[in-house]
Amino acid sequence: MTAPHERLRARLGDPALYLDDPADTARYARDWIGKYVGTAPLVVRPRTTEEVAAVLAACTELDVPVVPQAGNTGMVGGGVPRAGEVVLSVERLNAIQAFDEASAAVTVQSGVVLETLQGYLAGRGYDMPVDLGGRGSCQIGGMIATNAGGVKVLRYGHMREQVRGLEVVLADGTVVSGLNILKKNNTGLDLKQVFIGSEGTLGVITRAVLQVQPAPEAFQTALAGLSSRDLLPALLQAARARFPRLSSLEFVDGKTVAYVRAADPDLRIPLDGDHASLVVIEEESASGEAAGEAFATGLESLLEDGLIADAVVAGSEAQARAIWRVREAPTEAVSRRGLTHKFDVTVPPGVIPAFLGEMEALAEGFAGVRVVLFGHLGDGNVHVNMAQEPGLADDDFLAMESALADAIYGAVHGRAGSISAEHGIGVMKRAYLSLARTPAEIALMRTLKRTLDPKGILNPGVILE
Repeated sequence: MTAPHERLRARLGDPALYLDDPADTARYARDWIGKYVGTAPLVVRPRTTEEVAAVLAACTELDVPVVPQAGNTGMVGGGVPRAGEVVLSVERLNAIQAFDEASAAVTVQSGVVLETLQGYLAGRGYDMPVDLGGRGSCQIGGMIATNAGGVKVLRYGHMREQVRGLEVVLADGTVVSGLNILKKNNTGLDLKQVFIGSEGTLGVITRAVLQVQPAPEAFQTALAGLSSRDLLPALLQAARARFPRLSSLEFVDGKTVAYVRAADPDLRIPLDGDHASLVVIEEESASGEAAGEAFATGLESLLEDGLIADAVVAGSEAQARAIWRVREAPTEAVSRRGLTHKFDVTVPPGVIPAFLGEMEALAEGFAGVRVVLFGHLGDGNVHVNMAQEPGLADDDFLAMESALADAIYGAVHGRAGSISAEHGIGVMKRAYLSLARTPAEIALMRTLKRTLDPKGILNPGVILE
C-alpha cells in the first residue's frame, strides 16, 4: 500500500513545493533543544495562501496528517512530527506586505521572522511590542499559534493583544480571511481568538495584521541586587508605582547566577558581591537627562526603602546589553551543560519566593538534578529548569521527566497557577491540561476540534490526547 506522504507528493506534482531528501528534512523533525525528535518523510513549503489551501485540501482528502511549523523554536513538542506526519512549513510565506502608519498596523505573512519585522519597523520609527530571546528564528505565525509572551508582557501583553486580524486556512482548504486593520470592530464573534494559542490544531495561520507601537525614544535599564528574594513581590509593586512606563522586570535567582558563572566564566555581572536575586529593571522613556534623572531617583527610593541592596544603571547601549546578558545567560548555560527538563509556569507574583523555595526542595529529592530558576517577575512567569548534572546518565535523567512534571505541576496547581505561561501545551503538557482547564472547557475544545478538523489531520496529539 502506498504511504500517505507518497500519495500527497504525487498529488502535489511540483518538486519546488516540497523536500523529501532525509538530509534536507532532518532539521524540521527536531526541536531546537533536541528533546523532541521525529521523522519527516515529506516537508511541504508553500509560497502562497492558495498553495497552503491546496495542500490542506489534498491532505484532508487523502487522510494525511500534517504538522504545521513556523520557526520551530517551541519547547513542548508541538511543532515537530511524532509519527511520520508531513510537515507544512510556512518559512517561505515571509513577506511584510503593508504598513499603515495612521492605523499603527502592519500586515505580514506568517513566516516572517520576528527580528526581521523588528528591523523593518525600527526603520520607520515603530516597534513590535512582543520580544523574545529567539527573535532571530521565531516566526510570526508560530508566535500567534502559541500566544507567545516574552519580556514585555508586563506593559504590552502577549501576542493575543497585538493581533487585529488573521487569515487562516482550515483543514479542508477553506480560507478564512479576516485581515481586519481596525482598532474597533465589534461585529459578532471575534473568530481570530479561536486560532490564537491553538498550536496549529484548528487551522494554519497564513497572514496577520498586527498593531505596533511608536518606538521609545530611549530605554532606562538597571540591574538590581536583592538581599532576600522574599522582597521580590514588594519590589514589583514599588517598581510599578515608581516607573510609570515600566516595560520589563526580570529576575534571576542568586544560586542560578552562580551556576551560570561556572558554565560561562566570561560572563560579567556588573554588580559586586553575591545577591539572593538579580533583577533587570527597564523603563521606556523620553530621551534626555531628565528621564535618566527620574529613573535614578526611582532606584534611589528603592534603595532607601530596603527593597534592593545595590543597583547599576546602564550608561550606554553596550552596558544595557551587558545587563540583559545576565538575564539571557541561564538559558544558554543549561543547554551547554547537559540535558534539561524545562517547565514554563505561572504563579501569582506574591507567592514567587515560596514557590522558588519549593522548587529547590523538590530538586533535592532527585539525585543528579540541579534546579535553575529565572523568569518574568512582572507577570509571575517562572522558568523552572531541572538540569542534568555531570555523572547522571542521559537515560536516567530523561526517565525522571514524568515524576518531575507531576510534582511541579501539582505545586503550581496548588498555588492557583498555570502549567503553561507562554510556550503552550504541545505534547509535553497535554496529560496535565485538566489542572488548568475545567472539564467543560476541555469538552468545548474537543467540539471545536471536531468541527474545524473532523478528520483530525492537523497536529494530531497536540493539546488534546
